[in-house]
Amino acid sequence: MKFLPFPIARLVGLFQLVSGRRLGMATVCLVCGLSLAVSAQAAEDPRFEEARVHFQRGRIPEALELYDKLGEAGLEPGRVAIGKSRCLEFRGEWKEATEVLEQAASADDDPALLARLAEIYLAQGRFDVAEQRLKRALELDATLPAVKLIEADLLAAQGKLQQANTAYHWFVRYYNQEQPEDSETLILVARGASQYARWNSVPQIFDFVVNTLCTDAQAKDANCWQARLISGMLLLEKFNRAQAIPELKQALAINPHAAEIHAALALAALQDRNLAEAGSHLQRALERNPKHPFVLRLAADIALADGRLDVARQTLVQALDINSRDQTVLGRLAACHVLEDGIPTDAELDQLFAHLEDIDNLPEKSLSRFGTLLAGTAKWNPHPGPFLAAAAEQFLGRSKFEIAERCYRQAVLSMPQLAGPKAELGLLYMRTGNIAEAQKLLDQAYAADPYHVRVSNMRKVLKVLSGYEVITTEHFVIRVDSQVDRVLGKYMAEYLESIYPVLVEQFGFEPPEKTQFEIYNKGKGQSAHQWFSARMVGLPWIQTIGASTGRIVAMASPTGVERPFNWARVVKHEFVHILTLQQTAFNIPHWYTEALAVMSEGGSRPEEFRRVLIERFGRGELMNLDTINLGFARPKTPDDWTLAYCQAQLYAEYMIEKFGPSKPKELLMAYCDNQSTEQAIPRVFGVSKAVFEQGYRDYVETIISQIRKQKIELSLTPGAAEKEHQAHPDDPAVAARFARELLKIGKRKEARKIAQAALEANPGEPVANTVLALLELRAENAPAAIDWLKKGLNSADPHPGV
Repeated sequence: MKFLPFPIARLVGLFQLVSGRRLGMATVCLVCGLSLAVSAQAAEDPRFEEARVHFQRGRIPEALELYDKLGEAGLEPGRVAIGKSRCLEFRGEWKEATEVLEQAASADDDPALLARLAEIYLAQGRFDVAEQRLKRALELDATLPAVKLIEADLLAAQGKLQQANTAYHWFVRYYNQEQPEDSETLILVARGASQYARWNSVPQIFDFVVNTLCTDAQAKDANCWQARLISGMLLLEKFNRAQAIPELKQALAINPHAAEIHAALALAALQDRNLAEAGSHLQRALERNPKHPFVLRLAADIALADGRLDVARQTLVQALDINSRDQTVLGRLAACHVLEDGIPTDAELDQLFAHLEDIDNLPEKSLSRFGTLLAGTAKWNPHPGPFLAAAAEQFLGRSKFEIAERCYRQAVLSMPQLAGPKAELGLLYMRTGNIAEAQKLLDQAYAADPYHVRVSNMRKVLKVLSGYEVITTEHFVIRVDSQVDRVLGKYMAEYLESIYPVLVEQFGFEPPEKTQFEIYNKGKGQSAHQWFSARMVGLPWIQTIGASTGRIVAMASPTGVERPFNWARVVKHEFVHILTLQQTAFNIPHWYTEALAVMSEGGSRPEEFRRVLIERFGRGELMNLDTINLGFARPKTPDDWTLAYCQAQLYAEYMIEKFGPSKPKELLMAYCDNQSTEQAIPRVFGVSKAVFEQGYRDYVETIISQIRKQKIELSLTPGAAEKEHQAHPDDPAVAARFARELLKIGKRKEARKIAQAALEANPGEPVANTVLALLELRAENAPAAIDWLKKGLNSADPHPGV
């Protein structure tokens, strides 16, 4: 694991600080519930152990067959019922799993059985009956770890936070006193102690859980995939994907049928913004257990990231059918309501937040759908921190900064034990440019949890940013590295002020505050792009050279990257995002803000746009309004991304060509009114969406027919270009194409040699001359590059690449 040399790079070392075997302190529940098989200890009949191993390996039919035989033999009915219930729950058969336990409990007053029944009631939100069964289990054996963990989890779910904290702390004391060695107990201790650690900001316990408890559990039982899952989820919780993914893959090697492991891998991909990979892992999870709460929550998150609100809402309703009191689901559903209905009034939010601990006396009775869900939750838990945090996360994902901030702040007030909202609030302030508040909160978050990768990275970004020079103009604040970019910053300030009045008039909107630009250069052993990416998301993800949150713009300096770029086009493009996102309160869809930004750049259609458009049209793979956002959010290839930009621009051109120059702005106004694309198209263009799409398709075909009259070469992979060259070694055009593909993958020496050979056969070969021109440009020899381009230029029939 290595990205930036921040505290994240010390994670392995920190996880090895604890050398003793005493558990000192502890935090909140893992993202997903974990089901453990009954321990193999004291198994008189070897079939119990055989059934347990089948379960651990995900061989559920075989495990159930053995449990049925053990049940028929009358052997340990409670133990058989526990084993069968876990197998049934593993497949999402909640009703059947519950009935097996209820039937056994009616005849067997066994604390382990009663604890398991209470556990499954709790997982379905049935607090009253869970409490009844738990009470009896505690009467029978108040020292059984399984009983104590259910007690702690139930108290937490009811909002009895002090009692829950004491119950989680029990696991720290228990481990220190008893030093258990069996894998089942070690996993229970890991879960309880981890929750205590989160709630009380004791990062040393995370170290102990990963490096001692889970390691020992795995050593005692090679089939204990739960140990690997707990380690992986804790690491993902800290955004430490590099160490989390190997743990999760090892868990999957033990049990490839566990839906929660596939879902955890989907979460890891989602953290990396790889929605395509996340979707693949999610599909595997759904195939294995379509009723796993963690899987359904993740499915909703991916749908929300794709902008598919209807799908997300339906998925969340399915999750609530399993557990109507899952705060993380209720919070997401509440966020969906806000995204559809609009943000509740400040007065409603003020009243709601002020009465969460006294919700029956809430003065306001006419509530929004968001308010209705929150008030309903507060009736059974007056400290709905997970609800508020889950809603805030979705608001932040949609750049609804104001309500996200309010919900995160209230989550901290309602449930200060939660560390996540504090860190996320600091990261939110980074996105909105409130650097002073961000610094304060991120310092607090780091002190509470130094393992959090995004927090660690962002604090380093703040340190770099504090050393940058600040250039302030009437409408902009620009931060640059004074050592290398002072001149660039001044030119950028002049340029931004020159385009400001034009763009403000064009879009009819003026930002209420000065827009911040941050220009990152290389330093402290990191590239300009690494700093820029860390600034935007706290992780090494961003693939572009510039990006906007809608409040601030950050970009890599053109003086700090290998391939220089037109910074004026980039800052203009990003400032258009600032205008359109703020103007529409972030309701504008991704494709349309990109369309307007690309249109603002001016110039001819890039050759790459034309090439991809021709290729995808020929394969019948053009996007439409239902799919174009996926090209930005989850491109499967770089060409998907290019096509999305190209088609977004074509949509804007089509509006002007077919309906008139005023229509792009009218569509923008429809988004200002919180309308969806489905609602906006009939309002603005006077036609149905289907008719609009058909007209667009006809327009694109016209553009393609024009492009085909030009010289557009379809792309080749380096391998395909090499095979073509081997088949036609004497064809200079083929050789030139091979040289071009070699240059794309950085093989400059080979590209030069082959291009020169092509020119010996045909001195005017355009692609070969272009390859040599590009090589000269990379050596900063512009005159030589121009000479090569002149040799490749045929004025009567110019090649577009030249």
